[in-house]
Amino acid sequence: MVVMTIVLISCSTSTSTSKLISIEDYTFARSGEGDQLTAIDLPAVYKRGEDVHLVLQNVGPFKKDDAGLNWFDMDMEITGPDDEILLSQTGMLGDEGHIALENNTAPSPYATCHTTTDIAPGKYKFKLIIYDRIGSGKATQTAAFILE
Repeated sequence: MVVMTIVLISCSTSTSTSKLISIEDYTFARSGEGDQLTAIDLPAVYKRGEDVHLVLQNVGPFKKDDAGLNWFDMDMEITGPDDEILLSQTGMLGDEGHIALENNTAPSPYATCHTTTDIAPGKYKFKLIIYDRIGSGKATQTAAFILE
């Protein structure tokens, strides 16, 4: 007699790709006191109307310009339960990403998806592309979250 047991520990869909820069890790977060973000465990479950934050951790290294500043930017894409793109934003940081980074690494860049109570419940995909505007480095993190 053969007994087979399958244990499902976590049900999380995440993919990451990179070219010349890397993403150490990521987390989803909730809005906390003031401007503070609070990391949440996976699977990331939010209520409709709640802001969804995808936080990347230790992204780099980014190249420096002649003035000694780094310049990175981010693009965001949100895909709904039916795989339809619901939101797409590019160049979200603009000149705000032209800063001096310690060790040429962005410690916790993040993007926020503002949801409404009208949006359908289900599983969504959050795709965040971070790229070097001076060099040619680029990294992508895609992760799933659930709206109840």
